Amino acid sequence: MAFEPVKFGLVGCGGIGNHHAKTMDQLDGVRLVAAADIVPERAREIAAKYDCKAYDSTEALLQGSPEVEAVSVCTPSGLHAELGIVAAQAGKHVLSEKPIDIVLDKIDRLIATCERKGVKLGCIFQHRWDEPIRKIKEALDAGKFGDLLFGNADVKWYRAQSYYDSGEWRGTWALDGGCFANQAIHYLDQLVSLMGDVAEVEHARVATRDREIEAETIGLASLRFANGAWGTIQASTVTWPGLPTRIEICGTKGAAVLSGDALVLFKVEGEEEAELEQAPAASVASADPAIGGLTGHDAQIADFAAAVREDREPLVTGREARRSVALLTEIYRKALGRVPLGGAAK
Repeated sequence: MAFEPVKFGLVGCGGIGNHHAKTMDQLDGVRLVAAADIVPERAREIAAKYDCKAYDSTEALLQGSPEVEAVSVCTPSGLHAELGIVAAQAGKHVLSEKPIDIVLDKIDRLIATCERKGVKLGCIFQHRWDEPIRKIKEALDAGKFGDLLFGNADVKWYRAQSYYDSGEWRGTWALDGGCFANQAIHYLDQLVSLMGDVAEVEHARVATRDREIEAETIGLASLRFANGAWGTIQASTVTWPGLPTRIEICGTKGAAVLSGDALVLFKVEGEEEAELEQAPAASVASADPAIGGLTGHDAQIADFAAAVREDREPLVTGREARRSVALLTEIYRKALGRVPLGGAAK
């Protein structure tokens, strides 16, 4: 159904911010009208390319472009909730890049502010729109896999030191976290979305190897889900040359395996085997942080705009996005005896 485009302001005009701007430019249901960045040149570049206004702060954008209805937050992860709260207090809907933040208390304040102000809150987890993920989710919701036994994720990627050197915030506890918090957060989200919440992180280890950063470049965790299933997560950003991400979901009556974006196994007892895809040698993201196509982001931004116009919840709400950060928090607590995210020591 066609509707009047939702007017967006973009906060954070770096790599992922550019991707949001490009995506919005190609969607009928949204219009980018303003962009802000603490590096003014970045905002001016976006403004020149997409014919919108440029500002040097979130506050300046909100004051100078009151027509903005929703704000897309694409800053370093540890600033997502803080800037989302500023936008929500001004009565703007908030769409945050992943993760919604790295500190649960800040996430809770953001959720409470959005609910109090009556604005929508969403978070980008674009892989939820991937067709294989949706197929697995539908089968699980229908109970086709029987009792769930295992939910496993491998995220063995490669990021050179130059990637971390490209931004002072990268790999820091204050604003980013390590491979679990940045790269693997998508797959923590997929596990809790498919398998349900985690009752306990039974074991976890993290280490910083081969890179000069604060947070971890390699880690593993074993999980016990609330439904009784077990799970494992392995994550790294020093695994050369970068391997395909792998998701395995196993039950007493069915199983599915994703390699990269390809569904390489999907079997349900009593049903004809699904047509499968050839596994890739590696995904683009596993070896290169540059964003590829628009698949997923376009669908999610369009869903958020529709949620604003239809006055409904977006597919990935703030509370839904919180679940992966809750799991992330417990992984660090188990591995380190503390949660250093946000610079905290508790």
